[in-house]
Amino acid sequence: MALRPVLAVAVLVLLARVARVSWHHRALTVAIWRAVRWGHLVGAALLLALVAGTATLLIATVPGAALGLGDLFGTEANAVFAPLEEGLARAAPAAPTGPDWALLFGASAFLLPLALLLPWLAYVEEELFRAGLEDASWRRVAVASLVFGLVHLVMLVPIGAGVAIGVAGFAYTLAYRHGHRERSPADLPPAALQAFRSTRRSRAAADRVRAAVSHGGSGHGPVTVVDRSPERAQAAGVFTATVWHATFNTLVVLTVWASLVVAALR
Repeated sequence: MALRPVLAVAVLVLLARVARVSWHHRALTVAIWRAVRWGHLVGAALLLALVAGTATLLIATVPGAALGLGDLFGTEANAVFAPLEEGLARAAPAAPTGPDWALLFGASAFLLPLALLLPWLAYVEEELFRAGLEDASWRRVAVASLVFGLVHLVMLVPIGAGVAIGVAGFAYTLAYRHGHRERSPADLPPAALQAFRSTRRSRAAADRVRAAVSHGGSGHGPVTVVDRSPERAQAAGVFTATVWHATFNTLVVLTVWASLVVAALR
């Protein structure tokens, strides 16, 4: 497919830009990894099974759910895997016997560095899609979760997979609300406070909190995160949701990597 090499190059350029920004926020990445517990791993694995099952069911039973922008590029995989897919397609055929070294080293060289970028990517998505939902109605949360899933259609996933990703978005909202409500200010890593940037929705939610407690402040200037401020609570929620989101995405990438390694060593 003529468009797939163009897609692969575009993804590599975008990942290079993400890598530069992620390196600037490496303290946040370390803080996210350090916050991961066994409960996150088990919960993310269960969520992955639920999302995968939902996507499979929708694609198999709902007309049109298998369609996606990936049809234009000759791929059914997430666009982030396009460089790996294109590289392996151009690699020399594997020997009839023995390990497929091209597959083994290609998968490791691409997917393992990719995993290092996932915490920052997850943090940005949580800022955009979750911050400010602490007082939203459940209907609004459901709509926001669906929008979050459907936005992933630009990553070339099928429509059914996009809807299923909305299930993960709903779970991240629950995590955001828990962190917003329960995480202690002293427990929030400094890097999470420094990285937090408000959105229009989160500023509006912060203004509602200030209005409710007659604290004043417009919330339209630069974000100053202080103890017990609405912004600090939002930063805590975003960080909590990011830990779950990054764990989920890492499991996806490592699952793909492990499956390719097993295939290479057969």
